[in-house]
Parts: sequence; structure tokens; C-alpha cells
Amino acid sequence: MSANDEFFRSKKAAAALKHGILKRYPVVFASKTGQGNPVVFLDGYAGRGEYEGGEPGSPLLLSRCAEFVQGFRDVLAFFVEQDPDSFANLEQVLRLKGGAVQRELRQGSLDQHLPELLARAKGASLFAFLDPFGPALDFDLIKTRLLGRPNWPPTEVLLHFSVSSVARMGRAVYVAAERPGGLSDSDRRTAARLDRFLGGDWWRSYFAEVTDTGDEQRATDVALRVAERYARDLTQGSAYQAVQMPVRPRPGLAPKYVLALFTTHGEGAWHFADTLGKAGVEWEEAWVQDQIRRGEHSANTLFGDGPVFDAEQYKAENAPRWSRAIERNIVEILNQRRQVRIVDKVPEVYGEVLGQAWAPHVRQAVKSLHRQGLISQPGTGDFWKEVVWRP
Repeated sequence: MSANDEFFRSKKAAAALKHGILKRYPVVFASKTGQGNPVVFLDGYAGRGEYEGGEPGSPLLLSRCAEFVQGFRDVLAFFVEQDPDSFANLEQVLRLKGGAVQRELRQGSLDQHLPELLARAKGASLFAFLDPFGPALDFDLIKTRLLGRPNWPPTEVLLHFSVSSVARMGRAVYVAAERPGGLSDSDRRTAARLDRFLGGDWWRSYFAEVTDTGDEQRATDVALRVAERYARDLTQGSAYQAVQMPVRPRPGLAPKYVLALFTTHGEGAWHFADTLGKAGVEWEEAWVQDQIRRGEHSANTLFGDGPVFDAEQYKAENAPRWSRAIERNIVEILNQRRQVRIVDKVPEVYGEVLGQAWAPHVRQAVKSLHRQGLISQPGTGDFWKEVVWRP
């Protein structure tokens, strides 16, 4: 059984956050950027249309977003999948459940079909979702051909960086290189794959501190630093910024992957962070419910009278903590500079509660700081677009 097949047996908690984003953010993107021009949604590694239990996969979620906005936006959904069996399932699921939306399906690799996609997307806003299994992306393809498109209409790329795969592969290559005889042919192929994904062999020096093939924690920490460097390299010399979200199976475990949105607009970062927080509630519910099914989680204050996650209680109990954390972050930012626009510092404003809090919690933090006389902004209107300064 392949990793692909195993993935589609059931939606894991780590996928809940990703899918929470995909059912919300493309609607925001199309609404904000598609006035006067078409919009294209690209799912470059579409996979099967749905999970074996009937839960929607990314193609169905993007199709539903396209259907939601088609009354006021001209949207084309473009799906690419290489595996023949997955492609056959994708065709069937979208035909039966994908709604009456404009869509194109292509079997093959993203490299193969990207020229056609870019031609179709000329003059259109483009939202690209790239979610391969492992480090399958081509760095130059992302930086030059996608992020290198004209700044308007905008292009945004949401991609999956597999922390677990990079940790495992990078650790194996470095340890093998230090042994007598050096790299085997298999090791060299692995190294070449990482070179292609990461845009060079610079990652090898990062893994120099991992001296044991069994040192999983240290390799994961290194892979997370590699992900940070990767995002910097992709955005260097451009107007893009990356909003990065490490995704864990549950709290306390190492991240399996990082979701990174590449956007040229602070407003994109703002709405993406808002979406992350809302999707984070679904991630919380998914891992808790999974633990309940396994008999590994006892009832607590999140569970009313039975083993059911209470989302409203979870939000009510955590909202004060989230807002206080955001207050501290805003104060820290203003300690470094006298004034700031929140839209220009979205990841820093959220800090450790990115993926938990969302826009109302930022507003609450701003209002609290204003009541204390610490900032000028009262937290009304589009406060996040306006300059905040210390009186």
C-alpha cells in the first residue's frame, strides 16, 4: 500500500486544518481579487476526489468554493494528478459531486501541464494549492513561473512543506556521506531530489549537527529551520511574504508539515491568519475526537455530558488567553518601533497563537490596549489597516 493510498483511507487531524483553510480562503481570495478579471484555482497535486469514508478532499473543497462565488466571479478550477488510479477517481468524484463549475482536469505532472495552466491564467488572479506527498516540488518552478508572474492580478501559492520527509531524507543523506565509501546511488538520488526541491545543496550543512540516523527530534528541528530558509529564498528579491503554519498531529508532537501561504498583500496575510484560526478549532476537534475513539482521552471541560468536543466552550475558555498573547505581541512590536500597521506585521501580531486565534481576538486585544491608554487605535472599523502608535 502506498503512502498516497493510506492517506486517503481517513482524514487525519493534521489534514483537518488544511481542509479548514481550503473551504474558506479561496472564497476570500476570489472575492477580494476577482473584480474585473477572471480567477483560477489550481490544485497541482489533486489526488483522489474524496476519502474512502466520503469526506471531501481538496478537489471537492476547491470546487465548492468555485461554486459558491460563481454568481459574482468568473472562476476556473484546474486539477492536475499524475497517478492513473487517483485520476480516475478524481474524474468520477468531480463529475458526480463537483457541481456545475468551470473545470479542467489533466493527468500527468504539474511540470507537464503548468504551461497550459499559466496560459489559461493570463490576466487572471491565480490561487495555487500545491500539496504533494513529500518534497516533489521544483524550486525554480515555484519561484520563477508562479511567484514570478505579474503582481496584478495577484498570484498566491499555498504549499505543503513536508517536515517529516525533509528530516528523514536530509538526515539519511548526511549520515551516509560521513561513512566510508560516501553516498550510494540511492543516496545520491535522494540528495538530488532535495536539491531540486530546496533550490540547491545548501541544506546539507544544516544537517551537519545530526550525527545519528535515529536522532529524529534533532532532525525535525533542523528541517523546520530548513523550511524557514526555503521560504526566505522563495521570497527574496520579490514583494512576496510567507505566512507559515507548522501543523502537528496533536499538541506536544513534532510538526509533520508546514503550510505556507505566499502573498504580496498584507490583506492576504490578514485574511489567511483569520482563516487559520477558524480552521484551528476544527483541527482541535479532530485530534481530540481521534483520541476519544482510541480510548486515549478522558472527558474534561470540553465535553459537556458525553465524549463530544464542545467547540463553543473551547473558544470561550481560550479567547481571553489568545487576546492577552496578542496584546503582548503588539506591545513588543511597538517597543521596537513607535508605530505600525497590524496588516504589515500579521505573523508577529499573532505570534504563538497563529492557528488558534482569529480576527475578533486581535480586535479585542487592540480595544484592551486602547482602554489602558497604551495605543492610539480604538479597534473600530478596519483597525488592522490603520496606523497604531503609542500616545
